[in-house]
Amino acid sequence: MKKKVLLLGSNSFVGQSIISGLGDSYQIIPAAGHHAPKNGYQLPAEEPNKLLEILAYENPEIVISSIRGDYPSQMSFHKTLADWLSGKRKRLLYISTANVFDGDLSKPWTEHDPPVPESDYGSFKRDCETMLGNILENQLIIFRLAAVWSADCPRVQRLKLHSQNREPYYTYPDYKINVTLAGQIGTYAKYVLENNLHGIFHVGTTDTVNYFSFEKMVCEALHIDLPQFVAETESAESFFALLPARKEIPDSLQMSVADVLSALK
Repeated sequence: MKKKVLLLGSNSFVGQSIISGLGDSYQIIPAAGHHAPKNGYQLPAEEPNKLLEILAYENPEIVISSIRGDYPSQMSFHKTLADWLSGKRKRLLYISTANVFDGDLSKPWTEHDPPVPESDYGSFKRDCETMLGNILENQLIIFRLAAVWSADCPRVQRLKLHSQNREPYYTYPDYKINVTLAGQIGTYAKYVLENNLHGIFHVGTTDTVNYFSFEKMVCEALHIDLPQFVAETESAESFFALLPARKEIPDSLQMSVADVLSALK
């Protein structure tokens, strides 16, 4: 019998990527904040009591959260979720972000480095990671994602729109980044869950690339006429990259920037 996964934020781009990766192996119970998905639940972050009702009724073995909402509501929601999961033979996979390192762009960061956020978003994600870890310990999995790409992702749609409309498109030639292929998220999730791994995982390419150069390469790969790029320059080269360093992840699941560009084609 398939294990039951309650997927919070199932209508999001990341949520749909997780469904694609896990759908054949797990029973996915979808939940989303604004619109109830098919065979699922409408569950805003502002309704932790409804979350408890769903958890009691569905009794999932695994919960995956990429839910959105204002920061205080999200924190309260995840605290309720963690308290319910704590001490049970259950796991939480929490989707986090590269922004937990946005306070120091001097180098790429790995899972072994402590977060250094500066933005409100990065600070919230760091605080939520910490709260969940304190309650759940080895029941917790955290995926920190670099910028997520696919052939039809919002970033590609934005490139296409600006190309068609000849609108200025702001880019950052002084940034070096790494990127995440959408399909990699579900693949990582399946491997981590099936091998009972826990802790923090950086899901993204093992190498970095110039931000502006990557956008041009995406346009070339997808036959998009170059939009009217406008360069936003920095005083020095900066990194917005989180590199994977967990030895438990096999080489077959790792990707390079070239692999991502090839997959986009």
